[in-house]
Amino acid sequence: MKRVIPCVVITLAMIFAGSFLPGIGFLGLMLAPLPLSVLGCIDSRKNTSAAELMIEATLFLAYSPSMAVYFLLGCAPLSAMIFLLSQESFREVRKLTGGESVVLCTGASVIFKTILLGAFWFFTGKNMFLPDVRGMEQLMSELYGNQPELWESLRRAISLLPHLLPSMLLIYAGIESFLNYTLCLAITRKYFPKSKNFPPELPEFKLWKFPVSLFLASVAGFVMSWFIDVETWLAGTIFVINLQIVVNVVMFVQGLSVAFWIMDGFKLKKGAKILICLILTVPFFWPWVIVVGMCEMSINLRNRLRFKGSQ
Repeated sequence: MKRVIPCVVITLAMIFAGSFLPGIGFLGLMLAPLPLSVLGCIDSRKNTSAAELMIEATLFLAYSPSMAVYFLLGCAPLSAMIFLLSQESFREVRKLTGGESVVLCTGASVIFKTILLGAFWFFTGKNMFLPDVRGMEQLMSELYGNQPELWESLRRAISLLPHLLPSMLLIYAGIESFLNYTLCLAITRKYFPKSKNFPPELPEFKLWKFPVSLFLASVAGFVMSWFIDVETWLAGTIFVINLQIVVNVVMFVQGLSVAFWIMDGFKLKKGAKILICLILTVPFFWPWVIVVGMCEMSINLRNRLRFKGSQ
């Protein structure tokens, strides 16, 4: 039980930080599943279940029932999925790669967060994953009401937010799953090497490769956008927008992976790599990174470029 209390305290600290420290605290809320994931890898199922029950009880009694439900459906399932994939007995039966494991974690996170979203909307009539749209419109109106063209553009952008929930939820779940999965793997490998339960290893980032089907989905979405009339088929337009957002994010990640592969091929020093990474985070370069990702998905760019020492 000596590991249970630190797990509970760290998890609660992350959740409280996410509630009371805007910006920085958001990262704490995203990483709230991590302590429970690590505990599941290095300790018994009994102690892991006890820690989860203690967290739930503390949140319910000392904070709010809604936050307890959020942890139960929004955080605990991801911890449980990472814990399951880490079990030595499970790995012997299911030979999953690290990439497949992260996809499964993302799927579990999306499913339970959708259930959480539906339950919250049913009881409150509000969308807990989106900002107050009316409040944002009122604020924008006060700031830019004397500039009709700018205000109209901002109003249209704000009105789209509820329709972008599927892509926003999927992207958030993917980032959340990746961070918790990789950090759990790194912590257990480094600080608890005697444990037999580790999540499957992920390949080096420079070797990441997403399936070509995502590129085909992007092409299909682009073609559909030419034939869909937003006034006659709003649902189709919303589907295409969400599809393009998700696929563009994936292709951006693929492009960054290729960039790391190229930098490694040229044997650039660490300082140069950091500088190039900072440059690529500038929005001006985002479309070019996406194009590189598209090329890798469609024509296997890395198979056509060869550098001394590259894999």
